[in-house]
Amino acid sequence: MLSSYLESVRTGFAAFVGVGALVLLPVIALHYYRFGRVEPRRAVVLYGLLAYGLVALALIFLPFPTASRVCSGEDMLSTTPFQWVTDMRHNMAAYGRSGPGAVVTSTAFIQQAFNVALFVPLGVVLRKSYGRGAFAVIVIGLGVSLAVEVVQYSGNLGAYPCPYRIADVDDLISNTTGSLLGWMIAPVAMVIPAVPHRDASTAPPGTVTVPRRLLGGVVDFLLLVVVAHLIFQDNRWWVVVLTVAIRIVLPSVTGGRTPGGWLLRYQVRRVDGTRANPWRIALRELLGVTGLITYVVLAPAGWWFAVDVSVLALIVLGAFVAPVFRRDQRNWPDLAADTRAVETARHSTDPRHPAPTAR
Repeated sequence: MLSSYLESVRTGFAAFVGVGALVLLPVIALHYYRFGRVEPRRAVVLYGLLAYGLVALALIFLPFPTASRVCSGEDMLSTTPFQWVTDMRHNMAAYGRSGPGAVVTSTAFIQQAFNVALFVPLGVVLRKSYGRGAFAVIVIGLGVSLAVEVVQYSGNLGAYPCPYRIADVDDLISNTTGSLLGWMIAPVAMVIPAVPHRDASTAPPGTVTVPRRLLGGVVDFLLLVVVAHLIFQDNRWWVVVLTVAIRIVLPSVTGGRTPGGWLLRYQVRRVDGTRANPWRIALRELLGVTGLITYVVLAPAGWWFAVDVSVLALIVLGAFVAPVFRRDQRNWPDLAADTRAVETARHSTDPRHPAPTAR
């Protein structure tokens, strides 16, 4: 029995890895549409529920039998509550077993304990992450369990001519009990985060999101490639000079705007909304995009692979990954230089449109 459970767990987890990769970009897009960022606690709970759901489904429905092995004529519906207790007693009597040890090692008891444990995570998440009360958890647990039993009794919604697993009222009782037990122990489940309110998840007004800055960076990069190729024949030193001109010199002159920033209507300012001086812009860029381009262009051939990977990972993580999870969308270079990207339309001396401030 244990080996079959472990095999189902492995199958469910493998499905989670595949499905998780497929829904990663849609989840990021949905989060940006709703909140202007990826709220890490919401993402953790969402992926945790996805993993739990797929593993639970694998445990419930796998392995799938061949069609020829179903429809044996056995009654596949049990409507007698606590029938498992009677079955356990008959089994123990048939083998001359008695006592607590015999009870907890019996197949019927282990099966019901498994059914309880299977729904404990659901109760924990519903209370700890979403703040649901005991009644709501009971109703949801019962509803999910009932849906599973209906699918089983219908032969997986008609996929089989007959059900291959018994639809059992004891499963409803055990699953619902597991949900309630999860609700009871939820306060001590330290690894389960609470999902914050929408207001605490949403990026502040005027925040320039990472995708918007990435698109602006693509515009700058395309301009750099075209000019470097047409005028300077891809000379690597001129590539660096052009990068510095586009990403540092030009923003220092125009108040924090690169060509991509001008097109996407954002600029780099200090956190308090005042103009960022050239030194702050230079620090921000050398720790970010300009530093990365300079390293890629000027690093000698055959340089240590580990160093290349480390530099690339550090800059990409700090400049493009870390800000995805922050409310203000500031990356590590912004934090070092005390800067942030703000919408150009919002930066105004008009008191009706004050410059955004950090939160």
